[in-house]
This record gives sequence, structure tokens and C-alpha cells, in this order.
Amino acid sequence: MPKKKQSKKAQEQKHVSPLNHSVDDSQDGDKAISRRNNRTKKANKASSSGKLHKDNKHALSETKLAEEAALTAMLFGGGGVGGASSGAWADDDDDDQNDQINDASAWDDKYGNQNSEDDDSDKEEKTADWSSGDLFAIDRSGEDIEEDGADERSDDEHQSNTDSDGDDDESEQEVNKASMQGAAWQDPESDSDSDDSDDDDSDSEERMMKTKKQKGVSLVDGPNRLKKLRRYRDETDPLSLSEYELRLRERFMNTTSVAANTGWADVNQIQQKQEEPKTKRKRGGYGSSSEDDESEDEDYNVATDILESNASLFQHSSSGMQLPPTILDVVRTRDGNLSDPNNSVLSAVQFHPGSDEENPLLMTAGMDKMLRFFRIDGEENPKIHGIHFPTLPITCASFLGDSGSVVMSGRRPFFYVYDAISGNIQKIQSIIGRKERSLEKFTVSPSGDVIAFVGNDGYIILVDGKSRQWIGDLKMNGSVRAITFSEDGEFIMGSGSDGDVYKWNVRSRRCVERFHNEDGTITSALAATSNFLAVGSESGVVNLYTEKYSRTSLYGGSDSGVGLNATERNPLKSIMNLTTSADSLKFSADGQILALSTRRETNGLKLLHVPTQTVFSNWPTSKTPLKYVWSTDFSPGSKYFAVGNDHGKCLLYRLKHYWDE
Repeated sequence: MPKKKQSKKAQEQKHVSPLNHSVDDSQDGDKAISRRNNRTKKANKASSSGKLHKDNKHALSETKLAEEAALTAMLFGGGGVGGASSGAWADDDDDDQNDQINDASAWDDKYGNQNSEDDDSDKEEKTADWSSGDLFAIDRSGEDIEEDGADERSDDEHQSNTDSDGDDDESEQEVNKASMQGAAWQDPESDSDSDDSDDDDSDSEERMMKTKKQKGVSLVDGPNRLKKLRRYRDETDPLSLSEYELRLRERFMNTTSVAANTGWADVNQIQQKQEEPKTKRKRGGYGSSSEDDESEDEDYNVATDILESNASLFQHSSSGMQLPPTILDVVRTRDGNLSDPNNSVLSAVQFHPGSDEENPLLMTAGMDKMLRFFRIDGEENPKIHGIHFPTLPITCASFLGDSGSVVMSGRRPFFYVYDAISGNIQKIQSIIGRKERSLEKFTVSPSGDVIAFVGNDGYIILVDGKSRQWIGDLKMNGSVRAITFSEDGEFIMGSGSDGDVYKWNVRSRRCVERFHNEDGTITSALAATSNFLAVGSESGVVNLYTEKYSRTSLYGGSDSGVGLNATERNPLKSIMNLTTSADSLKFSADGQILALSTRRETNGLKLLHVPTQTVFSNWPTSKTPLKYVWSTDFSPGSKYFAVGNDHGKCLLYRLKHYWDE
């Protein structure tokens, strides 16, 4: 009996109609809506996490399913959405289904009349849209469907996924995969479209490569180094590949090849070499002994003419004429560093010894800590390169012989060596064994093998030009003020506060000669050629001596000039055109001109005609804008003369005598 009562009570609860509830119908509607919203949230979470597990399909009890069916009938009316009542609850009893239909009809009789005609029309449209019974709205365009009935459809989708036992796992995986890709359904023709798109991408890449080849290399949009290849500043058009290669070769020939004599980049030389006959490339010339004999006879005749003649050897190879005295044919050209002048005193100016005579390479350095290189052509004089040394105001700079390396020093205990070919910078912190606080003055041998620094306490410090290591010291009385090498590099001369001139042999490091300068004051500058030695003093007097020595004294003398007695030598000429200290002395390439200058007065520059020991009277004049002259130098072949002043300008003059007419 108890069991029958329980079953009867359960049946009474099961067949309770919503109309018999004591609670307000509006509250029941709100609860139903909240439950539906909760189910919608759960359905969204389940769809985002992927495939729904089968175990969750039968988690709801039969009682809960009945309540959900009743709520669905209350909200929507009729037999569910799209046949959901007949498909989703097919396993329930027939009595339960009839009760649900009666409950839904009662709900419609009470609340159906409150809807407006517009709502009825909307409801008919929605019912027509979903009457097909499809559970998913297929989006073929990949866009999200936004309609007023989206919430109802999501609820039906959740019910169909959780309650229908007839769906297979494969269909669920396909639906989830489609939703992850963005569209609910994908057209089979999309595969062919993707293949077409891949072909289009490959075609576009080919077109881009062809366009790049047609456009060439841009000198503006690329790296900053490419801007140096421009012929003028406003050049923005891209270069073809052949023109780009030509510009690179020209750049190399104008920069690196000046210091390193390499002709592999010159196309003309390569073509000429290929066109030469093979017999001419042989070691013995064309292979004919008669031609060798003729060349030997010509060399013998030239040597005989030189020995038999008493003409002066001061002749230029190109013009073949001796430089006339008193009058110098000179023309000012565009400043050497006009494209990038120094911001302070131009303390060092030098032409590269191995550069071209007509288009030499000019190096400038100054107190603005900048080292610059210029290609001198007499018209544009373009800048080639420049480098900044933040910790070194440069007071002295020089090339290491014919190489592309430059030595720089200042009032610092260290010095720099810059390789213009490779671009490497080497800093030598100090000279081992020496404690000089300043290495601001030095000179380099003509071959670049030895660097001689002015040291303290009468010492001349010798440093190897390749290893940058200390190799020896030379000692003299007093303090060292000026040093210079002979033209062949075998000897080094030094002088200082005692007024004596010392000469050492570089190999044996023995003093071979010591003589007293006739002026007797402190020596300030020295310069030497194969035939002459110029000694400048602080009084402004410059004495010119003949450079003669005995070969028997090459390995004689003493270890230093201290114990060697000074001899008396009479100068050929004493030049007294300077009224202040002679700070700089420089011979021309052929030795016919001596430039003497001072830093202590404006326009303090004079040029001496060495063969006649006379000063040129026509130049410089009082109107020549030299200012305070700090450095001077002659180009190879003496075709150019450069003057560096305190305004940072490198004044450039052309000596017309040395140019071919």
C-alpha cells in the first residue's frame, strides 16, 4: 500500500498543470526565462570546449526532462520548435505528452490574446524560417548571423545536442571543426580556390622579383653607405645592376686603390691585359734578343749622357725644365677641404706619397678630433671618408709610407693607427718602458718602418711601424724639439734646446755626426733631402746645409751624441725672411722649393728657390689670405701645394711649372 500511495502522489505531481499553481504566473515566466538563459550559457561553454561527451546526454532525469518540456511549451506554445517535441522527447510516455500539450494550450488561452498583431506577424515569420527542422543556420559567407531569434535557436541547438541519441560522433566533430574555422559550413569548391590563391601568390612573387630587377638598386632607400655612390646630392633614381657594379668599382678605385696599388678592379686594365699578345707577357718581353739588346743600349746611352753633362739635376721629369728663380707661376684652386672644412686649427696636412700626381689623395687632421680624406682634382675635390676620435685632439698625423695606414697623436700618452683599407682602428695605450705624458710630436721614415716620437729628457723614442712596439731610444743633450729622417731613411737627425744637430744611423743606433748650428738658438724645425738639410730656429733664421757625409762613418761614432764633439759647419745660406720662430719646413718632391712658415704671425709663409737660395718675390703677397699657417705639404710631383691655417681651411695652389703645357 505505501508504494501505491507514493506512485499516485508522484503521478499527481507529474500531471500538475501550470494553471493550478498558487504562485503568480508572471513569476513563473521570469523563472523560466532565467532557466533558459542559464541553459544558453552552459550550451555556449560546451560548444567552445569542443565535442560534447556522450555521458552528459543521459544526465538529466525523466522528471527534469518533463519539467523542461512543460516550460518550453509555456514559453513558445505548440509542440516545440521545429518538431522538437516529437524528436527530442520521443522516449516519454504518451500521457506525459498529452499533459504537456494541454498545459501549453491553457497557457496560450490565458496569455495569447495580449500579443499585438505585429508580434503575431513576427512569430509567423520565425515559425516559417525554422519550420524546416534544421538545428543549425548555415553561414556560407563566414559571417555571424544576428537575428532576433538567436537566443531561441541557441537554446534549441543545446537541447538537440544534449538530448538526441541519433546523432553520430562524426557529425559533431565536423560541426565543431567548422565552427573553429570561422564558418559553419565550407564550400567544397574552396579547395580549388585555395589552390588558385597559391598560384596567384607565386605569380605575384615572380612579378615582384621582375619589378625589382627592372627598378634596380636604390641609393636612397638602402643602407647609408650606398649614398656615397651618388654622383650628386639630389640623385634619387635607382641604378641598374651594371651601373651599380660600375659605381662600386669607381668607389674602390677612388678610395682603397689609392693606398693599396691594386688594379684588379680596373676594367680597362683587365681588357688590355686580355688583348695583349701572349709573347709580350713572357718574362723576356717579346722573346727577341735584338730588342733586348736595343733596350740595354738605350739605357747605357741615357746613363752616359747624364754623366757627361754638367747640367743641374733639379729638373722635372715631365717638363724637362729647371724651375725659374724669383718668379713662381702659381694659381689658387678650390680649397682642398671645402666640402667638409675643419672646425678648428688644421694642424696636419699631407698628400699620400703613392697617390696619382694629377689626382692625389689629401689627408687633413686637426684639433676638432676629425681625420678626413679628399680626392684632389682641382675642381670639386670631393670628400672620400672621415672618422672621429672622441678622446684625441690631433696635433700630428702622417701616413705610414706608401701604405694606407695613418698615425695620429696629440697631447695624450697614447696614439692611434688607422688602416684606411680595412677600416680598423688600433689604439696603443702607451709605449712600454716609457712614461711620457704626451706624444704630440713625431715623424715617420719614408718607408713607414720606423716611427720616431719626441720624448722627455733628450730621448727620441723609436717604435716599429708594423708591430707598434718599442725598439730603441736615442739620447742627446738638452731637450728634443725637432726630428726628421733622411730621404733614404738610413739616418735620423734631431736637434733641440742646445742648438746642436745630431745624426744617428737607424740600424746601428749610433751617432755618426754632431755639429753646431750657426744661429746658436733653440732649434724648432728640421727638413732634409738627399742633398740639403734645412735647420730652423726660434729666432726665425733658417740655415741651409749640404747633406754630405762619409760612408766610413756609417758604423762609427758613439752610442749617443753626448760624448761626440761637435764640429763646425758653415751653412750655404741663412734665410732671414721670417721674424718669428720657424715652426715648419717642407721640401718639394724634386727638392727645388723649400716652404718655411711660422704660426706666430699672419701670412707667415715664404718659398725658397733652393738651387739659387733665393726667395720668390711674387708669391705670397700681402693680400694672400693665408692667415696663421699651421701646416704645409707638396703633392707627389709637386703639382699642388697645400696650406692649413687656423680657420680650419686647406688652401690649395697649383704650381703651373710642373704641369704639362
